[in-house]
Amino acid sequence: MPSTSQAGVMSSITAAGDWLKTRFGNIDIFDEHYQNEAKTNPFYALGPIFYFVWFVVMLTGLVLIMWYIPTKAGAYDSILKITHHIPFGGLMRGMHKYGADAMIIAATMRMYRMFLCADYKPGKEFNIAIGLITILLSLYSGLTGYLLIWNQRAFWATKVFATFPTYMDQFPVMGDFYLPLVKSLHLGWNTAEFLLGAGGAITQETITRFFSIHLAFSLIPLIFVELYFYKNAYTRMPLNWPKRLILLSMLVIVAVVLPAAIGGRSNPDVTPLPILSDWYFLGLYQMYKYLEPVVATEITIFIPLTVVALPFLDVAITGPEKDWKKRPFIFMVTLMGAANWIVFSYLIIANIANIHYDPPFWRDFLWLPANVGVVWQCCQFLRNTDLRERLKHASGAIVMGWVCLVQGALAIVYYFMAKTELAMDPMAHQFVYQLVRGAIPNASQLEDLCRKLVPASEYTSLPYNQTFITIAEGQKGASMELINQMKQACAQHTPLDFLVQLIPTFTPEHPQYLSLTDFMVTNRWMHDYCMFADRMNASLNLPSPNVLNGQPMPYPLPIPEVDWGWMAGAFVVAGFAFYTAYKCRKSPSTTEAPAAPAVPQAT
Repeated sequence: MPSTSQAGVMSSITAAGDWLKTRFGNIDIFDEHYQNEAKTNPFYALGPIFYFVWFVVMLTGLVLIMWYIPTKAGAYDSILKITHHIPFGGLMRGMHKYGADAMIIAATMRMYRMFLCADYKPGKEFNIAIGLITILLSLYSGLTGYLLIWNQRAFWATKVFATFPTYMDQFPVMGDFYLPLVKSLHLGWNTAEFLLGAGGAITQETITRFFSIHLAFSLIPLIFVELYFYKNAYTRMPLNWPKRLILLSMLVIVAVVLPAAIGGRSNPDVTPLPILSDWYFLGLYQMYKYLEPVVATEITIFIPLTVVALPFLDVAITGPEKDWKKRPFIFMVTLMGAANWIVFSYLIIANIANIHYDPPFWRDFLWLPANVGVVWQCCQFLRNTDLRERLKHASGAIVMGWVCLVQGALAIVYYFMAKTELAMDPMAHQFVYQLVRGAIPNASQLEDLCRKLVPASEYTSLPYNQTFITIAEGQKGASMELINQMKQACAQHTPLDFLVQLIPTFTPEHPQYLSLTDFMVTNRWMHDYCMFADRMNASLNLPSPNVLNGQPMPYPLPIPEVDWGWMAGAFVVAGFAFYTAYKCRKSPSTTEAPAAPAVPQAT
């Protein structure tokens, strides 16, 4: 007989399997489970519209391939030939380009419809991930196809975009920040090399790879989609022929009225200003102007993960409720995402962006709608008089409270990052160092020694993939006496040595950390603390690379006072959410169940 613990484990595994099976069975790739709704509601026909336009894009692409030459010397000329000398070549180009745009528009509108109408309920949360994959494949297919024109705008937009993956090498844990003490995957550089080739430069290898990826992003997913429809016997495209002809006519009219642009031939020696991508990446480019590149790259990866998590968050807050008016939190977050993309796209077109001088209205709009949604949602919870519903609302309020606490913590981290121009890695390092600083003997003296070995003026130019001792030994006029003092300090034991002595270093000459001090010094976490403390110390007057009115800006950099609203607002709203949870758990007297009528006694 299985034990009670074994039975509990098996029950959990069975429940998890049933949970996954239900959600995999409810997957919609192109709204195939909403065919009845699509007859009366055009927003539920967005999936079939996407599928139809996808075929139009592939067919026109196959026509273009017959004359397109994927080489640096021939790409632009072949586009000119297709447009001006091949019968209906310009029309094919226009339908291909605007069809790709229509795919992105349809996929994006479908995603917003799913959030507003809660099409991920009940048990359909994975549909958001499927919709996100649809958008991302469309975006990256558009990105790779954009370069194939080989004009000036596409060349430079791709060059800028190609630098983004390299910042992944500065991410926590996975990046090169810990070299040579920890082996790195060089994920950022390898990604750029895989996409571009030739050491990350835009060359013939780049156009060859982009041409291959552009085809793969269309043809390979189509194979899997067709297998999915065949296996489940779903109707592939529930659009009658009049609707298909209307869609096709729209693409033809737009392609004729607004011929696809060609632009000037690419010139690597002349940089256009501003450098703009195609319309669907404009908002992302603006975000990269507002944030440090490493932080912006981290957020770019974080956004899709947040989108996938939102339906599970909404289910935890409002349960099976689908009315958008009763789900104000998710409604406000959805509204915030759409408004930010539109506003950011306008700002980059107008060339309005400065990371330090602009009013931080964009940051305010990131947190304000979400917090308004939390307050709105909590007010609805408090107005509900049903006892059972109020108990469910209590758990939802607790979830929102924790979301606000995380938001507040991120606001504080960003505040100090903006003040000191430190990325997430050194900021996290100095924070951990402060937690264990009390266990390090003579920490203040060691920090002063750290400053003497590596002056504050050298902080911004240090390589991030070397140990502190290696950097100190490489300094001009390095004092071996001071370096030996630091090495001796690293050998001193601390009460917390057990935390680091089991961590391998992957360095033959330094196979094991001698102490907690050794770890903090060697990995430059003490150095990161010194850099943070020095930049926050206004009396040192350390200059930043940023210039205001022709003068270097001193650390700490000025941050608009309105940013305090972000930090304070998050914790105030979190308090209101936890208060709501308390009130919902405490049954009000007005909602208490009436006493049962007295039963008359028999006489």
